[in-house]
Amino acid sequence: MPITTDRQTSVAGAVDYFRAKLQFETTPHQVKAAVEHGDIVLLDVRDAESYKAERIPGAKNVPMTELEKHLKSLPKDKTLVTYCWNITCAMAPKAALMLAEKGFQVQELVGGLEEYRKKFPTEKAK
Repeated sequence: MPITTDRQTSVAGAVDYFRAKLQFETTPHQVKAAVEHGDIVLLDVRDAESYKAERIPGAKNVPMTELEKHLKSLPKDKTLVTYCWNITCAMAPKAALMLAEKGFQVQELVGGLEEYRKKFPTEKAK
C-alpha cells in the first residue's frame, strides 16, 4: 500500500529519493576504479580485528566507535566512502551521516564487504 494517495506527490517524492540515493551510494565496480585512481578515501568502519582478517584493498580502517577522534586526519578534498559488513550493517550509513554533518563529501558502498567480495578479491591477514 502506498504511503500517499496523491500520485503527483508520490512520483515527485520518488524522483527526489532516487536522485539522492544514486548521488550518495556507490557500487563495488565504482569503488575499485576510484581506489585505483586515488579519487576517494575508502573507510572500513568495522572493528580493527575484522579489518585485519579481511578488507577491501586500499581501505583505511577507522572503526565507527573511533571515528570522532580521527576526523582531523581525514581529507576534506576527497570523497570518503564508508563500508561495513553488508547491506544490513548500519555502521556505514551512520558513519557517512556523521561525516556529512562535519562537512565531508561522503558516499556509502552499497552492500559493503559482502557485495565487494562477490565481484573482486579482498585482502586477508597473512
